[in-house]
Amino acid sequence: MRILSRFVPVLLLGIASCACANGVAGKTGGLELTGTLIEGGVECQLFQTNGGKKYTLLGNLKGFKDGDRVRIAGEKVEASFCMQGETLSVKVIEAAK
Repeated sequence: MRILSRFVPVLLLGIASCACANGVAGKTGGLELTGTLIEGGVECQLFQTNGGKKYTLLGNLKGFKDGDRVRIAGEKVEASFCMQGETLSVKVIEAAK
């Protein structure tokens, strides 16, 4: 049992490293939002919802760029390398209707 207790911190550190390597330290819930990709992201694309809330985005944006109106389905992440505001991990992005 004593030997096992030495490996638990190493295991936990490995799990955290894998999550952070993907830019995500923990996911907290799904959202579907519509809005516009805007300028001003420090490290990641900035997105403003129709209601005015801003998020930074992680993931494949499939060629969408500043000024494009999009619908996004994704999950909030607890921490990322985006360096500003709340961040969404994008699962689906498409042109808004």
